Amino acid sequence: MPSERSSTYQAGDLKRSRVKVGGGSYLSSHDPRMVLGIGKRTKIDWVEIKWPQPSGLVQRLTDVPIDRYITVTEGQPKWR
Repeated sequence: MPSERSSTYQAGDLKRSRVKVGGGSYLSSHDPRMVLGIGKRTKIDWVEIKWPQPSGLVQRLTDVPIDRYITVTEGQPKWR
């Protein structure tokens, strides 16, 4: 059964939301990365991730770097 996580983020005057659906059929794969566009802005103020059930955990991260991929693990207070 597919699972859905959503992210909301703010960078200055820009506030956006994204939804990522995981799961699918047998032997299928999906890119788990989510790219957040901020245009010419130079920093992201915060990113809020709503994890799928059963936890339904909501995490808010600050000091998130730009122009690179980071890894966020459900329940961990810091990205890597």
